[in-house]
Amino acid sequence: MTREQSFEFIKNAILSGRSAQAYLITGNTRGDARRLAVHILQMLFCTSTGEKPCGTCDACHKVANRVEVDVHWVFPEKKSRIISVEQIRTQVLGPMTETSFGGGWKAAVISNADCMRTEAANAFLKTLEEPVPKSLFILLSDAPQKLLPTVISRCQRIDLDENRSLPEPWEGRVLDVLAGPVLGSPTERLASANMLVAILAEMQKEAEREVREEGKQEKSTGEIVEEKDVVTAKVSARYREMRHDFMLTVQRWFRDLMILTAGGDETLVYNQRYLETLKPRAARLKLAQALYNVNAVDEMDAQLEKNMKEEHVLAYAIDRIHHGVPAGKPRA
Repeated sequence: MTREQSFEFIKNAILSGRSAQAYLITGNTRGDARRLAVHILQMLFCTSTGEKPCGTCDACHKVANRVEVDVHWVFPEKKSRIISVEQIRTQVLGPMTETSFGGGWKAAVISNADCMRTEAANAFLKTLEEPVPKSLFILLSDAPQKLLPTVISRCQRIDLDENRSLPEPWEGRVLDVLAGPVLGSPTERLASANMLVAILAEMQKEAEREVREEGKQEKSTGEIVEEKDVVTAKVSARYREMRHDFMLTVQRWFRDLMILTAGGDETLVYNQRYLETLKPRAARLKLAQALYNVNAVDEMDAQLEKNMKEEHVLAYAIDRIHHGVPAGKPRA
């Protein structure tokens, strides 16, 4: 379902008294999944007499800024990027069994719920066994397969139809590199790999900037300032998310080439605005080469996840991938 459809579904369930005790929302935990969670919570706490949520009342602002006292947010906070049993006990179990400050709803949002250790997940399950009236749990995950099956079975799952993409200007720049001057010589291929590495370096700086800004906001609201190793871990996690979308952009490019090489319909091509560049390149490729490219990009992604040096991984992969070199300029 789309985010809008999912919201209407959950809203109607709540208003009719048929709401699930817990919802597992799968999708981008910093994108649509989190936005959906905030929208649901604003609907619960909104003080407007008209359509809810209004998005403008004090309660809606408090929810959006994560300062509503009856909404408890849990994030992976340790250097290892886990959600510990202690976090679940202190940030969920304790607060959710107490009387709400506002006399109405209480809610807990567990972001990146797949980061819960087994002990934490089991402790969370105990809360679901004896739910408190007017309480709601929202779990966010982009890797639900990592959750315990028992956790999934206790939640109503909402899968968001997300079309993840790398934000601009980076997506356009990555595609411009891939669609740029034909990579016919080792020097050209190395130069292209270096341009991609430079884009990744900019993305890492942006991840650091975003985490610093979030830290300033948390400090202004009186929250505890996190230790340096926790901030470093947050930057690393944020950058990995961004790099995932970077690799998705690269994968889509070579999947487009494979579709066209295999004679697939042009409407299946993701990068439609580059269609006139992709078609002649695909015509110069054999199907085996196009398939090799897709596998090579998948292997590159796996190597990056193992913390291999980006410049080495990209240089090696870009050199070996078949780019659709025209006749007269053979692959070196």
